[in-house]
Amino acid sequence: MTLLVAWTGIDSRSPASVYIATDSRVSWGDQDFFDHSNKTFALRQFPAILGYCGDSLASQMLISQAMAVIEAMPDYAGKNLENLVDLFIRLIVRNYTQYPVKFSTGNFTVVMCGKATIESAGDFECFRIDSTFKDTTKSKLLLPNKSGPIVVAGSGRIDFEEQYKIHQSSENPNKSTSRDVFHAFYQSINKGGNPTVGPAPQIVSVIRKPNSGGAHCGVVVKDQRYISGQLVDKDIVPEGLQWFNDNFEITNPHTKRREDGAQVQPPFHC
Repeated sequence: MTLLVAWTGIDSRSPASVYIATDSRVSWGDQDFFDHSNKTFALRQFPAILGYCGDSLASQMLISQAMAVIEAMPDYAGKNLENLVDLFIRLIVRNYTQYPVKFSTGNFTVVMCGKATIESAGDFECFRIDSTFKDTTKSKLLLPNKSGPIVVAGSGRIDFEEQYKIHQSSENPNKSTSRDVFHAFYQSINKGGNPTVGPAPQIVSVIRKPNSGGAHCGVVVKDQRYISGQLVDKDIVPEGLQWFNDNFEITNPHTKRREDGAQVQPPFHC
């Protein structure tokens, strides 16, 4: 299963960004687990990102195939986000009707967030798709009026909600900030109390800048670099990618340290 958290960062003007973070573990009951599964996706030509939780194999195959088809379409960039969500649903429904039901664990949830159109300078939207491999539903989610979670899903949901509730303390200087959502997320997956969740986070984002696409973010945790749950060696670190550490501080992937001049963002310790 998974912990999936989607949230928005809001500045003094309006929503400035949306993020989706998940852990990287897939598990098969109490039999075994794999800690490097890709659960997040980003469209480069359209400002949209996606994360999923639930069935660990079938859903990943269906989602990655649908995203590849959408990315390959030469004219899809002119569509709005809800059009892309509907197209995504059409593609996964077509394929899961042919998937052997006996090999599925039963259901999955997809969250797709981004800007309403590619030209938009901050009109963010977020959709939730729930599927049982028989019936699929779509719902449009309301964004909060201050920085905070849009949706929390997966087997780690309760752990996160309990942690984030503690973070709402008036003593927390980070309260109602984008970084505080990530702090609560990271603390949740590192507690070790839920065997279906852990250990490395993965993040995708969309920013307010017009005509920009979705993006993967690199993560440096426990002195290791990750993109989408995959370990990244120093000699193949991609240029132009935003990197964060476990405090959600902008990080240099080569030194694995906070970038010079980057804002210090210590987490609230409960």
